[in-house]
Amino acid sequence: MQTKTITRELNEISQNINERKGDPKQQEMRLLQLKKVSEDLNYDRGTFQSGSLIMMLYAFQGRNQDIITLGKQLKKVAQGKVDTYGTISSIYRRSALALGELGLDDESIKDFRTAIKYIQTIENRDTRLYYLSICYENMTVYYENKQFDSKFADSILYFRKKSLAAAKQVRDGSIVPDNLKYDQIAFTNMAIGVFYLGKEDTKENIKEAEKYLLDGLKIIENKKYNIAPESKIRMLNQVSWLYSEKLDYKTSIAYSQRALELEKQVHSPGDRVESYEFLADSYAGIGDSQKAKFYLDKYSYLKDSLHVATKNNANVVMKSMVTDGVNVQKEKSNKLLTIILSLILVFIIIMILLWRRKKRNLQKKYEEIIYKINSGKENSPVQPIQTTKYDGNKNPAIIPEDTAKLLLEKLEKFEASEKYLKNEVSLSWLANHLNTNTKYLSEIIKLERGKNFSNYINGLRINFIVDKLYNEPIYREYKISYLVEASGFATYKVFVVAFKNEHGVTPSYFIDKLRASE
Repeated sequence: MQTKTITRELNEISQNINERKGDPKQQEMRLLQLKKVSEDLNYDRGTFQSGSLIMMLYAFQGRNQDIITLGKQLKKVAQGKVDTYGTISSIYRRSALALGELGLDDESIKDFRTAIKYIQTIENRDTRLYYLSICYENMTVYYENKQFDSKFADSILYFRKKSLAAAKQVRDGSIVPDNLKYDQIAFTNMAIGVFYLGKEDTKENIKEAEKYLLDGLKIIENKKYNIAPESKIRMLNQVSWLYSEKLDYKTSIAYSQRALELEKQVHSPGDRVESYEFLADSYAGIGDSQKAKFYLDKYSYLKDSLHVATKNNANVVMKSMVTDGVNVQKEKSNKLLTIILSLILVFIIIMILLWRRKKRNLQKKYEEIIYKINSGKENSPVQPIQTTKYDGNKNPAIIPEDTAKLLLEKLEKFEASEKYLKNEVSLSWLANHLNTNTKYLSEIIKLERGKNFSNYINGLRINFIVDKLYNEPIYREYKISYLVEASGFATYKVFVVAFKNEHGVTPSYFIDKLRASE
């Protein structure tokens, strides 16, 4: 077989994979054959292109370990070679993405950086920009795994915007097909929009999310770009989420229904389950309890099934779900009973959704506490509050600069002494202890610790007991009443309120999570 014939067939298979045409199993078998032939002929381009396409098929099937194994083999062959056509960088990029999804962050970012170095050697400008765009977007998996590290807080948005900028620079009618260029632009717009939807629920974030999602929506709805159905489905689902956040539930339902109709053409259970989730939420929002329960049942059933079902039985599972849904509706024949059940169901659905949201928020706050402890920001009761050097310009009219600096030094020594655990600690007590007046002391605490005196002392005490609970497991076995006394609080109620104010969770929740992690 001549090299030109191999290249031509690989290009045809690549186009079919990108357009989701053909049988993936047959494509995998043929690609393995072409890879073997290319290796026998020492035809590097054929070896790398077939290998990269096999890794793409594995990615669609979630076979991360197979991607990593094949990637190791291909990376050895690629040593010292130039990435003329973008296949070597794709191998490193796909390997990096698989490593990141398995939580192997150091290996992942190393391969991403190598991929970018190879991309810089691609001769064609448009191909180079296209692969840079994909690589920048894929790199966000590394920063998503680091989301609780403050220094990486803006990295996800930064690289997604870099990805979008690179994709937009690819020229129409170039060697990069227009449908791939605009699919990438639409996808990156969607990813940025989803980033803003996942942030704090503010008007500004919703507005930014809407801007990017609607830009992406325009592309996928433009027939001239011939966007793949899977890309359209994902975009429609995220736009549905947008309108759900805007409380425009009817519009949200319309987009999710469009996604479901389109999903019938490609059978993508992962996208389908997302549509069900948004439909359940939106129907609950408009008070239609029957449809809300209908889609919530579908969502729950399919979500569980996805963990154990294979692609061979996915259609069977869905038929069973549809049948179950029809049977449930037929059983509701009594009108009065239906009304009563509807009211109960609305309440249950709302409680389930609120419970899920609360559970996610509590888990996030717990992880933030653990992260701060492990990163050294809160592994000692001495450092519960950010310590700063006194700035005399903050309020020079109230406290002389020398006096303020001396008082701040005394305050830091007090924090290190654990004297804040004494029951008699008060503003006047501490002022006398530090040989100052209450006015100066109160002002310094406000300026340098950002809290009033009561919250300041409570914060020191709470972080003292958090440190003990985390680093000395015996404390997890003590009763709450003992922890109250050990941390210097007068009553159980004040202790619990202070703990929740400081960390957003109750002491019981924090202790239970620590016990579960043992």
